[in-house]
Amino acid sequence: MTKLVINGHHALKGEVGLSGDQQTVMAIQAASLLATHGTMILDNVPNTQNINLMNRLLQTMNVQVDYKRHQNVLKMDATCKIRPLKISCPALLTSGAILARCHHVQLVDNGLNAEYQRDINTICNGFQKFGATIEKVNEGVNIRADKLTGQNINLESAALIPTLTMMMAATLAQGITVLKNPNHNPVVVELAKVLNKMGGRVHGAGTDTIRIQGVTFLHSTDYLVLDDQEEAGFYLVLGAATAGDILVHGAHPEHLNSLMRMLDNMGNTVIVQKDGIRVIGTSLLLSNNIDISEYLQLGKYDQMAILGLLILTNGETVVDGFNVDQLNIIGSIFMNNDGQIQHHNHQLKISGPLKHYPKTISTTSTAEGMLSLVFALGVKQITTIDPAEVVSSSFTNLVDKLVALGAQIDLSFD
Repeated sequence: MTKLVINGHHALKGEVGLSGDQQTVMAIQAASLLATHGTMILDNVPNTQNINLMNRLLQTMNVQVDYKRHQNVLKMDATCKIRPLKISCPALLTSGAILARCHHVQLVDNGLNAEYQRDINTICNGFQKFGATIEKVNEGVNIRADKLTGQNINLESAALIPTLTMMMAATLAQGITVLKNPNHNPVVVELAKVLNKMGGRVHGAGTDTIRIQGVTFLHSTDYLVLDDQEEAGFYLVLGAATAGDILVHGAHPEHLNSLMRMLDNMGNTVIVQKDGIRVIGTSLLLSNNIDISEYLQLGKYDQMAILGLLILTNGETVVDGFNVDQLNIIGSIFMNNDGQIQHHNHQLKISGPLKHYPKTISTTSTAEGMLSLVFALGVKQITTIDPAEVVSSSFTNLVDKLVALGAQIDLSFD
């Protein structure tokens, strides 16, 4: 098993480029199932495991897929009759398109992943409002709908996958669908752009209300995939955590405003440039009270990175809006913290900097790995993350890019 050995407290400096956004690609892969004419062509597609898994799923459903990895170009043709399959994580994203196109979809629920179960429940509730019938079976749920009818749907959880799924189903529903409290992730905005290029009528993506006028059919289109803004946010956090100086090419301020304000409030210098965003870190991070739920649009890796950064600050920091999963992550990593980290209900109090930071983190959770990576790069000690894959599987070539910025990271194979 490979481990990451990190010698921290070295300023990261330089310029870094981004990969195409994996989640956006996967959303468009799912949306390609709605197109009954032409070939969908995507540019700036990263070669990741999840994208390749989705390609294989589409091929199994009778979609013609041509992925030129070295050119980062993906072509998909779903004009033939689609064969619906049993859907499980991470293919849950395709369920809205499959139901709209095939009038039937089966979701598999293994009962092992709490987040996945919450998404299934939200999606099933939404499909029911569209007029679908839900039948529970041993493996999960069967969902059928001869037609979908537009409705007002309140996405109270504001989770990303249910928001994207409802958007795709609504494009072929009869009438108008109003989605209240959707997720604000950049992927939502990008999917709306693609659906509209395909002939859809989606308005309000990125706001608290999305309105979708259903249409009778959609066609294929071409699209240049947005650079990964969650990856951009992660490098900006690392620039602050290490008192570094990093220019992130391809970072868009309209998607990272909340993070930029937070970094500025903590004493860092944030500069918007023509081709990206630059952060110049401060040597003394100031405490900054936040509500972590306000950063949902950044993605879970950036939320974990923000927590890792707050643990490095000087003074008392209060973090509101925690969910159970996030609290469990904090608790598992910082079990012995001399009372400097306390939580009550959905609030976390941090008295920093900590006297002791964990020197060995063993986890199978990528979220835990990303939080650990941030403080490991920021504190003056040697930290081991085991296995290395919990970090390296997050963003394309992450470890190589960190080393190029000056991080002192070694691989251990013992």
